[in-house]
Amino acid sequence: MSLNFSKLFNQDSKPSFLKNISPITEEEIALKQAKNEIQQHLKISIPKWLEMRLGEKPDVVPRFRSQGSWAYKTCNGPCWHPPQEMDYDLGIYLPVSIWNDNDIHPTVAAKVYYDMIHGLITPLAEIKNWNLINKHTCVRVNLNNGTRAHVDLPLYVAPNEEFKKIVESRMAMESAFMNRFAFADVSAWDSLSRISLACRDGSWSPSDPGKVVVWFKKKMDRHGQQLNRICRYLKAWRDHTWESGGPSSILLMVCATQTLDRTQADFESRDDLALAHVTEALSRQLGTQVKEIMIDPDEDLNRLSDIDRQRSVQEAINFHNSVRDALGADASNREEAIRLIQRHLGQRFPNDLDGIDIDVGPTNIRVIPAEQRPRATIIPTKAG
Repeated sequence: MSLNFSKLFNQDSKPSFLKNISPITEEEIALKQAKNEIQQHLKISIPKWLEMRLGEKPDVVPRFRSQGSWAYKTCNGPCWHPPQEMDYDLGIYLPVSIWNDNDIHPTVAAKVYYDMIHGLITPLAEIKNWNLINKHTCVRVNLNNGTRAHVDLPLYVAPNEEFKKIVESRMAMESAFMNRFAFADVSAWDSLSRISLACRDGSWSPSDPGKVVVWFKKKMDRHGQQLNRICRYLKAWRDHTWESGGPSSILLMVCATQTLDRTQADFESRDDLALAHVTEALSRQLGTQVKEIMIDPDEDLNRLSDIDRQRSVQEAINFHNSVRDALGADASNREEAIRLIQRHLGQRFPNDLDGIDIDVGPTNIRVIPAEQRPRATIIPTKAG
């Protein structure tokens, strides 16, 4: 016999963990409205700025692509505010030819790009009472006004053929890891053979959001919505455990996906068992390199420092042990079982004893640790 927490993780009729970590409707509306206003403002103002700066009307208009958790539909509301906030990543794309044809050096172009976006957004921000922050790899728009959110504007250039393929997409990359790449010194535009991210110091980082789009879409096709939910649970664990920092979202997504890729079990609607399975492997993954061939076969997505890795490993072990012990608890200990999970997920995990089912079926074997048993006696027989 074991406990079944599936309803507390995800159910339609009553409060659930998934509902409790979802963005507040009013904040979601405000964030998406701000994103749309920023995009519309820049769609008009960037070509005007380029025409004034370059002396001729550009042949193309900037393109935009939603990226990050809103595109993946893995966004959670903040657990601790401050410092945590929801963020919307809106990538801005221009073709390399805009700069190259006007003999603007790449280093100069990156800085001009930043100054342009910051300058164009400033009047809108003043009207809306937003604050602007120049991050190393994006311009950040803090919404304020009671909305616990910001919009990040990462800036890209793309070779002309690649630029033509850029469209707004439902699925886009998780860009939380971008600021951890080593930035190459680019001396000529010929060096930028693919989509590259502009940095405030004038450098450029090769970064193709489309690779992550393709990767996550394929994994969702394979594993279904449960993968999305497991990723959100892991992010909620991270947000409760670390007020700032901790494993990046893309790292947790890759770890969960690779574990589910390897498993032969079918967890169906049992998110609690799927989470126990994923967290069992998580501590080993966070202690070593994590690479995903479909994103970049050479890139280690685990950019945690040695000290942070040690803490992450221990936190993941503790998390798994609590989930395992809660699942294996007796029905009379349901209150303690909930507290075990809340220790790592916080009060957003429902304290609802009636939402716990008693599992007496075959799934029970999945949560009971394997035991050493005496070998069966082998009775000699003759072949007939």
